[in-house]
Amino acid sequence: MKPSSINSGIIAALCATSLTIGIESVGIAVTPPAKTNPTIKTTPLKPVTPVSTPTYNPPAAKTAKIIPLVAVPTLSPTTLKNFTNLYGEVLGVKFTPNQQQRIEQRLNREWMTNIGLRNTVTKTMAMEPQILRGTPAERNQLQATLVGNLRQQVLDGDRDALWLVSFYDAAPKNWLAPGKPPLTQMTTDISADALCFMVNEVMGKSVATNDSRLKNAIATKLTAEYANIPANTKQELSRLPSAWLTFKENDWARRGNDFREQMRVHWGKNLEAYIPELKEINKLRGDRLAKLKADPNIQWDRSNSIQRQAALQKSELDFQASVRALPPTKTVQLNNYISTMDVASSIGNSPTRYPLRLKIK
Repeated sequence: MKPSSINSGIIAALCATSLTIGIESVGIAVTPPAKTNPTIKTTPLKPVTPVSTPTYNPPAAKTAKIIPLVAVPTLSPTTLKNFTNLYGEVLGVKFTPNQQQRIEQRLNREWMTNIGLRNTVTKTMAMEPQILRGTPAERNQLQATLVGNLRQQVLDGDRDALWLVSFYDAAPKNWLAPGKPPLTQMTTDISADALCFMVNEVMGKSVATNDSRLKNAIATKLTAEYANIPANTKQELSRLPSAWLTFKENDWARRGNDFREQMRVHWGKNLEAYIPELKEINKLRGDRLAKLKADPNIQWDRSNSIQRQAALQKSELDFQASVRALPPTKTVQLNNYISTMDVASSIGNSPTRYPLRLKIK
């Protein structure tokens, strides 16, 4: 209800509840006193000094702070064409007509809303003199820096970076191994990232780092075996970068800790045979989860996510006390896992299948 309506209602209520009080006059017989001429003393009134009422000066109204709107420059056809050509120069690839169309369609569709893509276009156009006039060595250095930055942004969850670097990876000269689809470095980098993520989640702390040494080791392993990998497994690997980002930003980020704990136990079971450091803590996780699922008071299968999380929270103090009793682990060795990873027969022993195939209610 608007303020004016509130005031009107109050006034109406007051009018409706007002009372009329009747007063009756009572006749009283009074005997008048005898007439006398009394002497009346009068006291002169003191002069009254007039009081001046202070003048009310309302405070000056504050000038509203006007925040200027940032105008987004339009994406002209000339800018779009120049960016496409220039970006191809930086990446060292010649875009096909289909790729050019994909770039143009996405930039036109997201230009007003995607500040990341706008910044990419702006920064790339600002480097035009450096790109066109640079020596081959300078161009190679610029390309390596750009591609390296894009790959790191992908690992940080940037889908725009994944889209942009995919054009570089699509060039045959940048494949790690040929095939349908070919093996790309983004796939092997994500494989390393997924492995470290899973190990750290099972351990409950950071003990594995996705550094260049690990990335190179996994890339070497997958490249050597890629020719013998089944076609359906190659398809899974090619979808891994996008699927892993989707898993982390959707299921992992949005679902409850009951889902995450079941994933940790599942990952631990798949990895502990190759990474011995995971065995003891994963047994603690598995035993706790099995106990909660068997408790008739909890009724795990019939409980919702909030109820399951509450049950996990109640058991957390005892679980952490058991974890502290384990031998301390600062790092884990992944070399044995990588050397025994049998991608050719089954991707189930690699870090790629776990988040993509497991279905947890």
